[in-house]
Amino acid sequence: MLKPSVQVREEGGVLTAEFWDCLRLDPAPIGTLRAEFEEYRKRTGKSELVVDLIGVTFAGSASLGLFLAMRKSGARLIFCNVDPNIREVFRVSNLDPLFSFATDKPSAIARAGQPRETADGPSPLPATPRPGASGSAHAPLRRRKTTEGK
Repeated sequence: MLKPSVQVREEGGVLTAEFWDCLRLDPAPIGTLRAEFEEYRKRTGKSELVVDLIGVTFAGSASLGLFLAMRKSGARLIFCNVDPNIREVFRVSNLDPLFSFATDKPSAIARAGQPRETADGPSPLPATPRPGASGSAHAPLRRRKTTEGK
């Protein structure tokens, strides 16, 4: 019987992961990936990770939850070779805006080298200006006039 596993290595200055013997993406290899990624991040200071899903045709909520936990801890995950069924799971779960996607590994590695704003779309919207702040989010607060003590 085959045992699902993950192969993690650096390619082009970026950490990459490929899942082996994983038609169904199991949480155990993702746990291994997470531990290796954290060690890599401590050693290099880099937060990009290319996840190659070639051959994977199913990803359950437990697996996606582990990827989401990595994202929340500051990882920038770029998925490639994503099966259309798995991509639909990301879309339906409203997770696809949180991750980057590329068609193949070379494209994903190239995207990892770009600033997040370029690779992942526009930056989040700036903060909404405070009421009464003359159109700028950085305008000084205006003092409210009072008639107390007069």
